[in-house]
Amino acid sequence: MAKFKQTQIRPGVTKLRSNAIKVYCAEAVSAGDIIVATGSQGDFMSVVPAKANVITECRGPFFVADYAVAAGNYAATALQMKVGTSVDTSGASVGDAVWLSAATDGAVTIGTVPAAVAKGAAFSLAVKVGRVLVSDASAGVILLEPGMANGAPLVGRVTLGAASTTVTGFTAELDDAPCVATPTGATADHATQVCATIASGTLTLTHDTSTDVCTFMIHA
Repeated sequence: MAKFKQTQIRPGVTKLRSNAIKVYCAEAVSAGDIIVATGSQGDFMSVVPAKANVITECRGPFFVADYAVAAGNYAATALQMKVGTSVDTSGASVGDAVWLSAATDGAVTIGTVPAAVAKGAAFSLAVKVGRVLVSDASAGVILLEPGMANGAPLVGRVTLGAASTTVTGFTAELDDAPCVATPTGATADHATQVCATIASGTLTLTHDTSTDVCTFMIHA
């Protein structure tokens, strides 16, 4: 077995390759994807690109794919953090959040909070996975550190309608979980009162007649 002196080991610059975890890729992953463990294959974690609208693939544990791996292969590609360079971050400022994309599995969006879903639609969570380090159209830099989302409450947004709004797609294991909901707008009485409950996998928001965008948070 080879032995190395501490002086021979160089620190990571954009990633901690020495801490990479060998995983089984149940789906194809691309370099820089946010990936999530969904089970095991023998002694290895089984991972797929994270999805903001699939309950088993949006709660963690999350990692960053160091490099692309085809579906069905084992590879030491799962990192806890990675710096992304040459990224278009021109629409964001240093310190702005990087979010899991609601549109493309495993991808990220920069700066803009994911949009609200429509009343009665399936959920799509706002999962924070990193921060902007440099704002630039071609030389932008981001830090992907999706572990910050592990164990965090489930956060999403929905556009309210009439006096009751539902968000679907959750699972029964979340029934009766503590929920908090806060509208971003205001009605004529300057406050939309919202009551949030979750049962049979559906979040129900009871409120004043309103078209406000409402942010909800489920502790689970």
